[in-house]
Order: sequence, then structure tokens, then C-alpha cells
Amino acid sequence: MKRINIGIVGAGTVGLGLIKILQENGKTINQKSGIEYHLEIVCNRNIEKIRHLQHTKITDKFEDVINSANVDVVVELIGGTDTAFTIIEQALKNKKTVVTANKALLSERGDEIFKIASDNGVEIGFEAAVGGAIPVIRTIKTALVSENFVSAYGILNGTTNFILSKMESMGRDYKEVLKEAQELGFAESDPTFDVEGIDAAHKISILASLAFNKKVEFDKMHVEGITKISKSDILFSASIGYRIKLIGFCKNINGKIEARVQPTMIPLNHPLANVMNEMNAIYFQTTYSGPVVLVGKGAGSFPTASAVMSDIVFYSTRVLGGENVPHETNLFPQADYFNQEDDMVRYYLRFNTIDKPGVLAEIARILGKYNVSISYVRQNESDSNAAEVSVLTHKSREGDIRNSVREIDQLQSIVLEPTVLIRLEDKL
Repeated sequence: MKRINIGIVGAGTVGLGLIKILQENGKTINQKSGIEYHLEIVCNRNIEKIRHLQHTKITDKFEDVINSANVDVVVELIGGTDTAFTIIEQALKNKKTVVTANKALLSERGDEIFKIASDNGVEIGFEAAVGGAIPVIRTIKTALVSENFVSAYGILNGTTNFILSKMESMGRDYKEVLKEAQELGFAESDPTFDVEGIDAAHKISILASLAFNKKVEFDKMHVEGITKISKSDILFSASIGYRIKLIGFCKNINGKIEARVQPTMIPLNHPLANVMNEMNAIYFQTTYSGPVVLVGKGAGSFPTASAVMSDIVFYSTRVLGGENVPHETNLFPQADYFNQEDDMVRYYLRFNTIDKPGVLAEIARILGKYNVSISYVRQNESDSNAAEVSVLTHKSREGDIRNSVREIDQLQSIVLEPTVLIRLEDKL
């Protein structure tokens, strides 16, 4: 049986999960793949966490892993974009296959990394970077290789999906549920990366690049999080047959790419609307296969480690296949971007205003000024001097909707807080 020696940098949540999978299920993996996988060396800053490992070298210097002549596959699991880049760069230059779960690094500097890999005739696996245990990367690259992708919509962050699910099921506000999510370990002490949509945006930029064979840049995306979503938004959405999800999506519009992340109202009969709690899901629309839905755990020690192990097995077979195996480059030309202001879309708008005559008329006047047509309007009664005005628009140009809201928000005599905008998708 042929042998592959593995070197791991980073024994945190995912790294320890990978080590446990190799320890507990290594023999089965070897039998299924026909390859013996040996954990050659593990690096961790706190070396005491890996002191228990037997038949494996341990170190606190990543150079010991990437420079080892015995290591065939380097697994980078430290996260971040600085030291992690150095590790991957040097490993690739040392002609080693690399496996990583580092979505931020791939999203922001993936073109550099893939160029280094291509120049050195080696490959990099990143199945675990998007969707955890969901095999989305391999699905795009292999199972759907014959397809032309029309669009992809994803619930790509378990923290925000958990928060929105609990806000709905328990009738509680954002801050209360966020605190619970932190106590349960579903949210970090600083949740910004998740709740502001940054994590999901990194993932959708990677998916969009692979689906459309174009480099879709993270900093060219429109990104909004869930921090402004209230209990009343959740209730209103349910009352009209929708559910709010933080959706990352990308579309090919006549050869131009639109990619964004934002809270979105999804019809209750759509598969994505029923993906609850910390689960993730991806929904593709393709030319030949039609809709394809993948659902699973998007994070966590074992789900992510399982995806890492799948990459180790996949790329090991390619390493052992020798010179006849063509290398994946993942190098794409820059995308041409669709002007998102020209998107024709419906929105839910929640205005927090003074409760006095004429307010609704003034809001309607300004919306009309920008050619934004109202489909439905409701004003919630209040015992205070404030009111919530909820508006659903007809399909209108996005730039016109946002320009009208900016003008309305400048009416400080009647508007108490910035307006909340939530995209509404009738047909995905």
C-alpha cells in the first residue's frame, strides 16, 4: 500500500478534529482509498495540546513542517491572512500539496496562492473553506463540471442562521439571542466577522469564482449583516409567507457577475427557507441539471475536519498519480461586474418615524419621486409618539430604492432611526 505523510500546522478546533479522525477512523480511510495515511508531524503554538500524540513528531515551529522532506501534504489550519500565507507560500514552493480551510485568505489572496501553486506544479485543496462538511467545492469542480451556472444562493454562516432561527422561534430580539449564541459557543465573543456578513462574503466570492470561472473579488461585493434585524421584521416576514435569512448569492447576468451578501426574505416554500439553526445550505441554478440543493453542517470541529480529510484523500491520489495527472490551477480572469444599482428587485422597508399626520404621505411622495412603486404598506400603532411604517415595494431599480431611502432618512423632523432595508426574493 502506498503511503502519504501528513504535516498539520494548527491544532485548534479543526486540527484536533482531524487528528481524532485519523486516530479513530484511519484504518477505514486507508482501506477505502488504498493509501496509508501517516500523521508525520504536527505544529501548534501551544505544544502542550499535542504532547499526547504518539508516533508523530511535534513542534511549535511551522518551518519544521513545511521544510520536512518526509511530508507530502501540508495542512494549514491556523486561520488569518499573514502567517498562514507564509506557510502556504513556502509549502507550495517546496513542491508540497497544501490543504487549507482558510476562506479569508483564499478570498482575499487566492489569486496569488493559486499562481504560486501553478508555477510550482502542485495543487491546493480548500473544500473545508466553504460550507464545512457540505461538498460544495468538489460538486462545482466535478459533479457539475458540464454545467453553466446561472446563480448560486447560500446560507453560508451558521452563527447568523442560528440567531435568525431563534429570533423567530422564541420571539426574541437580536441582542438577546446573540448573547445566548455566545454562551452556547455558536458565536464568538467578538461576533463581527459573522454577524456583519464578512464570513459569508468570503465564501460566496470563492463560490462565484469557481462557478463562473471569473475572479470575483471580496472588496467588490455589497455586504450587509443582520445586526439591524428586529423581532418586528421577523414577524412581518412570516405574516406574508416569507422567512428572513442572511443570503450570499451570485448571478451571471449576460456575462456580468453580481455577488453580494445581505438579509433576504425567502418564500417559506423554498428549500433555503427551511434550513434552520446552525445548518448551512447551497442552492444552485444550472443550465442542464436545473436546481441543485446541498445541505449540511457548515462549521464545527468534525464537520470541517471531515472536509479537510476528503481533500487529503483526493489530492493524495493525484500526487501518487504522477506526471500524467493535470494540475488544477484555479486561475481565472477578472470578472466584469454587473452594476448592482440597475438590479430590478423588491424590498421591504421599515421606517421608524414620529407618529403624526402626513408622515406616510411624505414617505410615499419621496418613493414616488424616485419611481419606486409601493405594493403594500402597514403602520403599527404605538402608545408612544413613535410609529413603525412597513413598506413592500414593487420591483424597482435598486439604486432608486436606496437613493429614496437616503433622502427619507435625512428628514430628521420625522425619521427617528435609519431605515431598515431587506431584499425580497420572489423567485430564486
